[in-house]
Amino acid sequence: MSNIDGLASEWLELKKAERKLIAQRHAIEEQLTKALDAKDEGSVTHKLEDHKVTLSQSVTRKIDLVKWEEVKHKIPEDRHPVKSTLSADSVGVRWLLDNNPKQWAKVAEAFETKKAKIGVKVEAY
Repeated sequence: MSNIDGLASEWLELKKAERKLIAQRHAIEEQLTKALDAKDEGSVTHKLEDHKVTLSQSVTRKIDLVKWEEVKHKIPEDRHPVKSTLSADSVGVRWLLDNNPKQWAKVAEAFETKKAKIGVKVEAY
């Protein structure tokens, strides 16, 4: 077995142990959430004898754009609970880099580019 094969084998063992530990932590978290009060949205901190436990309940909200167009006139525009955001289009950036680097060079200064952590997946066969 090569050193790299040994590293891959060790990675698989640690990943298995990690999944087991995460499952155990989730089971304890479930018990804590049953034992302590949590808000419907937001955080609440419980001070115990030896520990401080904070339970946070986040809520995800999405907008139905078709329905929003139908109802948005019902409240003043300055009260609209929506926001519009711009974000970099990675596919578009990649296309410009590959197909028209001169155009990319004209706008590149407006973009921050940094590499993320390299993903690793190991499988035994």
